[in-house]
Amino acid sequence: MASAEPAPQSILDQDLYKFCMQQAVLEHYPDVVVEYGFINRDPSMRFNQAAFTQLQKDIAHMEHTTATNKDIEYLKHTCPYLSAEYLQFLASYRFNPTVDIACSLDAMGALELKIMGKWTQVILYEIPLLSMISSAYFSHVDTDWNYTGQLEKITAKGLQLVDASCEFAEFGTRRRRDFKTQNMVVCALSQLHCGPGQCIGTSNVYLARKYNMKPVGTVGHEWTMAIAALEGTYENGNSLALRKWHATFKGSLGIALTDTFGTTAFFANFDRQLASLYAGVRHDSGDPFQFIERVHAHYTKIGISPATKTIVFSDGLDPEKAIRVRKYCAKYAVNCSFGIGTNFTNDFLCASDPTKQSKAANIVIKLLKCGDKYCVKLSDVTSKHTGDACEVERAQTSLTRLGLLD
Repeated sequence: MASAEPAPQSILDQDLYKFCMQQAVLEHYPDVVVEYGFINRDPSMRFNQAAFTQLQKDIAHMEHTTATNKDIEYLKHTCPYLSAEYLQFLASYRFNPTVDIACSLDAMGALELKIMGKWTQVILYEIPLLSMISSAYFSHVDTDWNYTGQLEKITAKGLQLVDASCEFAEFGTRRRRDFKTQNMVVCALSQLHCGPGQCIGTSNVYLARKYNMKPVGTVGHEWTMAIAALEGTYENGNSLALRKWHATFKGSLGIALTDTFGTTAFFANFDRQLASLYAGVRHDSGDPFQFIERVHAHYTKIGISPATKTIVFSDGLDPEKAIRVRKYCAKYAVNCSFGIGTNFTNDFLCASDPTKQSKAANIVIKLLKCGDKYCVKLSDVTSKHTGDACEVERAQTSLTRLGLLD
C-alpha cells in the first residue's frame, strides 16, 4: 500500500446533506437527544490495535475541526438554501468527541461505536467517522492494495457515463478507502469533457470547493426515521418528514427519499400535493427497473406527467448498471441522474494478485434512538433493515396491517 494522504482538518470534508439536515433539525427538533450506532455488515472485517489506535487519534482530533470564516462565506454564496441563522450556528459549532462518542475494540477485533447527544450537536459525526474507520482499516489491517491504475480507472468510468448520456455525481465520502482516493476521483471527474452526459458535482463540500464543482445531496433516512419515531407514526412518517423538509427549504433540495419504510408506504403518503412540491424521488434499495415502473405509474395515477420529474439512483451503482437504468428511464420518459459512491472511491485490486478484487468495507452508522423512542428503517431489501429487533417487528406488523408493506 502506498502512503496515504491525510484527510484535511476541515469541517467541509463532509457530505452536503448532513449540513442540510442539521439546519432542518435545528429548526424543528432543536432539543431532541439521539443515539447512533456503528453497524459492520461484514463480520469478517476485524480491526487490529494499530488501526484502533489510529481511529482513536483521528476522533480526538475532531475537537480542533471548526468552520472558518472562509468556509462560512463559501456556504453562504454556494448554498443559498442554508439560512443565515443556520450559518451563524455552524460558525460557532464545535465537535466534542470525548463526550459524544464511545468507542471500543473487543478481544475478537470487532469495533463498537456509539454516538450520543443532542441531535443538532451529533448529526455531523456520521460521515467523518465512517471515513476514518475505513482509512484506519485499510492502513493497518487490509494493506494488500495500492493506487496503481486508479486515475486511469476513474477517468474511464467517467467517460463511459458521459458518452452514455448519464448525468451523475460522486457520492463516495462515506465509503472511500481514504481521502487520497476520493481526492483523486473528484479531481479526475472535474476534468471530464462535456458530452451527451456530465458529472454534475460531488457530495463532498470540501472537494466541491477545491475543484470548483457543485456540492450536491438530497436527504438521509435518519430524517424520516426520527420523525416517525418522535411523532409516533409509521403510517404517516413519510408525509410528515416531507412537509417539514419543504417548510425548511421551500422547494430547494427537492428530492424525496422513498425507502425508509418501503416504497409502498412512501407512495401512499406521496399525494399530488406533495409530489407537486418535490422535483423527484430517490431510489436507494430494491430493483431499480421495477421502481421506474412504479414511479411512472404513481405520477400518472395522480395526474402528474412523469416527464416533469427526476429519479435519483444511488444504490450500489457502477457505470454499466447506471447505463442500463438510464435506458429504461428513457423508455418511460422519466428523467434520471445517478449518485455513485463505493464504485468510485473504493474499487481496488489486490496488490499481490491483481486478478482479485480488494473487498470494500460495508459499514454504516444508523440512528438508533430519539429520546426514549427506537428508530427503525425498513428497506426494500430486508438485509438492510436496521433498528431494535422488537421495534422493527412492530413497525412491520403495523404497516402490513394497513396494507403498506410488501
